[in-house]
Amino acid sequence: LIKDLNGNHVIQRCLQRLGSEDSQFIFDAAASHCIEIASHRHGCCVLQRCVDFSSGVQRQRLVAEIASNALVLSQDPFGNYVVQYILELAMPWTASEVISRLEGNFACLSMQKFSSNVVEKCLKLAGEENKAQIIQEIMSSSRLGQLLQDPYANYVVQSALSVSKGGLHTSLIEAIRPHLPSLRSSPYGKRILSRTNLKK
Repeated sequence: LIKDLNGNHVIQRCLQRLGSEDSQFIFDAAASHCIEIASHRHGCCVLQRCVDFSSGVQRQRLVAEIASNALVLSQDPFGNYVVQYILELAMPWTASEVISRLEGNFACLSMQKFSSNVVEKCLKLAGEENKAQIIQEIMSSSRLGQLLQDPYANYVVQSALSVSKGGLHTSLIEAIRPHLPSLRSSPYGKRILSRTNLKK
């Protein structure tokens, strides 16, 4: 029903009308089939509503299940919205858990259409320590030159430039500096240049 064109509306209405205790059977199904539901056109909306209408341990279980599958879901056309949604809940442990699942893959994820949005959301909403972790991984990547000129990753690098401060920001700029010649001739690279003091 959750994945059905009409059935998903019935489930959403149940969530609205029933209390969180009476909706437990829906939350159980959502948690047990998290990837299948989150990566479905209608299911991703229902899963977000499940998070909305759940509370306490129910919500924690749903969010933990989504976060633990963040690497797969971030790369999915529908699943990425669910991961972004839990990041927006402003529960500090959520961002840390998502980032730990994506760790070691930030360069690759930054170059994909759907997951690049998740990486940007992590940079925007995570705590300082987690932001620094992502930026360090990106700037030490052997693919940094490719990232700077990539149609999706260049936005991630722009976000990294705008959220980084102090020594981390300086280190990021210095990591970009050797790539200046190729950036000047690239449409995406020019966007990076406009965000830095490296135009000369």
